Amino acid sequence: MSINPQHLSFKGEIKMGNVNIADSYHISFNTYLIEPLIHGDKLYSRVYDKSGEIIVSRKPIYIIRKSCVLMGSNYKTARSVSKRFFGDEKHKLPIIISHDYGMPCVFFPLLSPTSPNNVWVGLHAIINIRRIKDSTEITLKDGRELILNFNYSSFCTQYVCATMLHKFGTHQRLILQNDLSV
Repeated sequence: MSINPQHLSFKGEIKMGNVNIADSYHISFNTYLIEPLIHGDKLYSRVYDKSGEIIVSRKPIYIIRKSCVLMGSNYKTARSVSKRFFGDEKHKLPIIISHDYGMPCVFFPLLSPTSPNNVWVGLHAIINIRRIKDSTEITLKDGRELILNFNYSSFCTQYVCATMLHKFGTHQRLILQNDLSV
């Protein structure tokens, strides 16, 4: 199967023969990034995670929505939490997929979440961000370096918003734990 990435390039050579293909995928802290891939007239997802790369025969937004449901919420609620924090004027909202041991698992979109070209990035996965000409290079926590064909300033804005949501989610969880212990 020949699938061409739209917004992402991997430093080094990608051998599609080494990539697993799955029918479904659920996001966790082991998930780093989800990008769309077009093959023929169908939209797939390439997932970068702790184990490497996986091609999923679903759209990125489908994986996001299903992961929210699996974790006991839904995408609409996750967006509502973000809107309550950022206000109605904020678009491209980061969302909390779940809380694991009190830590929010935050993913942020680089384009409109409904865009077929949108890439979702896990806040927890990034250890460095650099400007590369008109693009952005990120280093994942496993050391992989990815070049995203997105504006550096826009990426950093999304990263900061995701960090703020993470801090808010952590604080809300602490308030809830304190209320329960009284």
